[in-house]
Amino acid sequence: MQDQNENQEANYRKFIQQVADTEQVWGLSEGDIWATSSSNEFEDTEVILFWSNAEAAKACAADEWASYKAEALPVSEFLENWCVGMYDDELLVGANWTADMQGKEIDPLVIALDVVQELKNLGKEIELEQYDSLSEFEEQVIDALEGDEE
Repeated sequence: MQDQNENQEANYRKFIQQVADTEQVWGLSEGDIWATSSSNEFEDTEVILFWSNAEAAKACAADEWASYKAEALPVSEFLENWCVGMYDDELLVGANWTADMQGKEIDPLVIALDVVQELKNLGKEIELEQYDSLSEFEEQVIDALEGDEE
């Protein structure tokens, strides 16, 4: 179990680094339907799966997702629309899950914050539609997360 947790953590770190580097996130979709899974950790919770590269996404396009195609999202859309929307809908992000459906499940605002911090570490400033800057988005995410702790 320890090895599995370490692998999941390594896959998660890889996800954050590659997404910040390429400014893209990958999902599997069939039209408007995106690949989801039931949470391995929480009852009655859905996880939407995302990967840091097309190859990893395509490796999971099997069984019920055999007809799904790897689709890229700009990191700005992932942060503003997906992460915020998933948080509002009480969904989780599955980051870089393996073909055997194992991976880390993360609160969408936590992953958003990790991506933002990695973008800032790389000296990148991306353009957002609903926020004046990456720093403003980061502040809003931190405020929302701190509100959850109360």
